[in-house]
Amino acid sequence: MKKWFEKFNDEEFSNYNLSGEATAVHIVRDRAFGINTSNKWIDVLSFNRYKTEQHKDGFYWIIVELFPRITHPNYTNDKERNKYLCWHAAHDDIATHREKHHHGEKYIVLCKNVTIDTDDPNCKYDYFVTAFRKIKQKKINYINDNAAELANRMKQNKEPTLAILNIR
Repeated sequence: MKKWFEKFNDEEFSNYNLSGEATAVHIVRDRAFGINTSNKWIDVLSFNRYKTEQHKDGFYWIIVELFPRITHPNYTNDKERNKYLCWHAAHDDIATHREKHHHGEKYIVLCKNVTIDTDDPNCKYDYFVTAFRKIKQKKINYINDNAAELANRMKQNKEPTLAILNIR
């Protein structure tokens, strides 16, 4: 059975949805309430993902960079088409910012999966952001260079913390 995003016949958009990047954007935009993402695009720089016991995506951390929106898409009444339009606008705007050597605010976000009480049988869990901080490139490099060791420490601790990543 085809997934909803495959109807656009866009391999990059399909990869975005399959890779976990779309979920990471959702978490930062809709669950990290202390990060102002209004009128900004979220560029996912890196994340460390694992599969939960329910075979859902879990994340030890998500690292993002925020850029001001240049393009404001003309949305339709079709929710799925709007996601596609939004992704294209974000993709193009972020590329423009990068070409001009612009740098946005960078954040690290930690979250955990939580069970929710809902009438929707397809939605039995969500993400709860446990911590976030602004982060500098030097710390991003440290995390990316030591990702396997840091993820293992997070897994052993069973609770993601900024202290495990040496962030105070």
